[in-house]
This record gives sequence, C-alpha cells and structure tokens, in this order.
Amino acid sequence: MNVLTRTTAVLLALFIGLTPMISQTAHASEDAAVAPYPGYMALEPPLIVNLAKPRSYLKLSLQFYIETQSDADLITQHMPRLRDRMISLLGGRDGQEIMTTEARDQLRIELLDSLRKTMMEQTGRPAIGAIYFTDFIVQ
Repeated sequence: MNVLTRTTAVLLALFIGLTPMISQTAHASEDAAVAPYPGYMALEPPLIVNLAKPRSYLKLSLQFYIETQSDADLITQHMPRLRDRMISLLGGRDGQEIMTTEARDQLRIELLDSLRKTMMEQTGRPAIGAIYFTDFIVQ
C-alpha cells in the first residue's frame, strides 16, 4: 500500500470513529439549550382581584422562579389552588396602601410564603424559589 492510500485509510477510520462522538455532543448541546431550568414561569392569565373600595381592582402579572422541570410540573398541576390562594390573600386590600414600594415588597413576601406553604401542604416541597411582579396595576 502506498503512502497516499494509507493516509486516506487512516483519515477514513478516524472520521468514522469520531462521527458518533460528534453526533452525541451535538445532541447534548441541543438538550442543554432546550432545558430552561432554573428559570421563570409566567402566571397565565394575569390575576385580577377586587379591592376594598367599590369598583377598584388589582391586576397582577408575576413570574415564578423555579429550579427544575419537576417543580414547573407541580406548579402547573396545582395552579387552581395557587390562584385561589392569591385571590384570597390579595382581595379586599386597600388600593392606596398597596401602591407604595414598601407595601409591594411586603406583599411579595407574604404571597411567596403563602404559596410555598400551599405547595408544601400539597406536594411536600415548596417548588417556588421566588416570585417577581411584572405588572402591578391598581385602578
């Protein structure tokens, strides 16, 4: 066998041997790009609750910070209970009192504690790492 033939054979063998490894690396990169966790999950649709003053309401959009797909699945499964908990906690509040930055921060803490407690009761794990208000409209 001449040198050119041997070189071609070696390169061909090397290419054939590396192809599965390259393919596996590409699939791993695709899987990593698809996995959004830890990440955020939007409350859909936004929450609208009546406030203490007649014809006044709070429209709240928020994002749950979650660590795993399993937590996202649990939150989705228990969303009706979580929405009920939020309506109970937020409804009937004084619109003027919740408009300050300090009041919103306190409300976020209360809401997170209540939602995590609800998830613990239902699933044995808090599932929600944090919540972030993305819209907070009092009218």
